[in-house]
Amino acid sequence: MSETKQRFNHMYASGKRSTRLAIQVGLLIVFSGALFYWNDYQRLAEMTWFIGLFPVTACIKLVFRTNTLLTFNESVRYRRLVWYECALGFGMIVLFTLLSMMILFREGYASGLLLACSLVLFGIVASESLDRKLKQVDACHVTHRLYSRGKAGQVD
Repeated sequence: MSETKQRFNHMYASGKRSTRLAIQVGLLIVFSGALFYWNDYQRLAEMTWFIGLFPVTACIKLVFRTNTLLTFNESVRYRRLVWYECALGFGMIVLFTLLSMMILFREGYASGLLLACSLVLFGIVASESLDRKLKQVDACHVTHRLYSRGKAGQVD
């Protein structure tokens, strides 16, 4: 079995574990928000659902991916690029959370959609750029595109 295939299998198993944990934590957050809502704490329930749910579950996925990638290569450059990707992900999560808070607490925040779209576009472009650099440093690196194709059953 090739090195890339082994790495894909390791990442896929780690992704399944992180998804399972994110679902469990997400359900805990949803139910705690429901308890707030049923006890007439509507604002606290909204904050729990809209500000707590996404960042926590996204951070779980991000930490699992980063830890898995760090086990593949001991090169300083590779590890630094993996940490850059992690920092970019955390930054995107924080910015998205701040944007959610602004939309939740400021009525009629019309430019929020434009800001969110530009934020997502920046994150996609920066992540793809880092992914290409990781592939240049390590020929067996499992890129986002290869990972998505592999989940559909098309890995060599």
